[in-house]
Amino acid sequence: MKAVIVGGGISGGAIAWRLAREGVAVIVLERGRLGREASWAAAGMIAPQAEAQSPGVFFDLCMAGRRVFDATVDRLTVESGVDPEYDPQGILYLALDESEHAELIARARWHRECGATVEELSPAEARRLEPAISPTTVHALHFPDNRRLDNRKLTQAYIAAAIAAGAEFRENSRVDAIATAGGRAIGVVLDDGGRIDADLVIIAAGSWSHEIRGLEQDRVRLFPVRGQILCFEARPRLLGPALFSLRGYLVPRRDGRILAGSTMEEAGFDKSVTLAGIEKIARGAAAMAPAIGELRFREAWAGLRPATRDLLPVLGPSPSVPNVIWATGHYRSGILLSALTGETIADLVAGRKPPIDLAPFSAARFARA
Repeated sequence: MKAVIVGGGISGGAIAWRLAREGVAVIVLERGRLGREASWAAAGMIAPQAEAQSPGVFFDLCMAGRRVFDATVDRLTVESGVDPEYDPQGILYLALDESEHAELIARARWHRECGATVEELSPAEARRLEPAISPTTVHALHFPDNRRLDNRKLTQAYIAAAIAAGAEFRENSRVDAIATAGGRAIGVVLDDGGRIDADLVIIAAGSWSHEIRGLEQDRVRLFPVRGQILCFEARPRLLGPALFSLRGYLVPRRDGRILAGSTMEEAGFDKSVTLAGIEKIARGAAAMAPAIGELRFREAWAGLRPATRDLLPVLGPSPSVPNVIWATGHYRSGILLSALTGETIADLVAGRKPPIDLAPFSAARFARA
C-alpha cells in the first residue's frame, strides 16, 4: 500500500511513523518547511486536565491522548534518536482571586467525577511545590499526571523515526487537489500540475486542510486561531512545574528558557506578534510568578491553531471519497493528541478497531449540520 500524507507537521509526522513501521510506503508532502507551523509555535504540554474546560467527549479524547503518548514516547525516543525532553514535574493551576478560586473548585470536582487525578492545595502547600508563585495565590490544583516537553524536538522525533522506518518527506510541495477515478482517490495533484499516485490520502494540513480541492462535499472548514508566545531566559530549574491560571501559563524548558502564553485571536493567516498580545501575556505571567518581571526577554513568536467551528478535531474517513482520511483540526491540542492520532490512523488503515470512538469527530457531522 502507498499512502500520501498532506501536511508535514506533528500530526503528519506521527502518522507517517506509525504507518511506515507497519510497512506502508509513505510520502509526506509539506507546503512549506517541515514542522514549522502550529507544531513549531506551541508551548509543548501533554496536559489534558489543564487544557480542557469541561467534561465530555473532548476531555475523554485528551485523556486517551495522554495515555497513548505515555505508552509510546520511550519507543519514539529510541527509534528517532531525538530526546523530546518529556519532563515529569506536573502542572500547578493557580487561583489568584476568589472568582478563580470558585472556578478551580468546580474544575476539581468534575475532574474527580471523571476519574482524573487532581490534588487541591492551600497557598502554603502550593508554595512548597513551587516557591516562585504569586503571594496572591488563594488556591491551587496540582495535576501530577500532566507534563511538558519540547514540541519542536518532539516533531523532529516523529519525522526522524518515520524516515528511519522508510517514510519519505518532501518540503515545498503544495497539494492542490485530490485526484480521483471511479469515486475513489488515486493520488494528489500538486500546484505545479504534477501528480503523485497513491492508494490512500491522509489530510493533516492544519489550518490549510480544507483548501485541498475534491473534498467539498465533506463540508469540512477550518479557521486559524492565532496564538502568541513570549520567551524569557532564566537559569535552569528556576521553575519546577509548569504554571497555569485563567490568565495564561508559564512553561519552563530544561535549558532555562521560560515560555509564557498565550493569546487566542481570529486574525486570519497573519502570524504577527502584536503589542496587545505581548501586554496581555506579560501581565498574566507576572501575576502568576512576579519574578518573571526581572527576566531577560529573548524572543516572541506566533502560530496558527487549526480550529473547526465546534472546536473538535476531524478524525476518520471522508464521507465522500472513501480512501481519504481526515486527521486535522486539533486546535490547541495537536501536541497532546499526536501519538493518539498516529495510532488511530494506523488502526484505520490496517482494518483494526481504533482506541477511541471516532463518531464525535467524524467529518460526517458537518454534512449533517
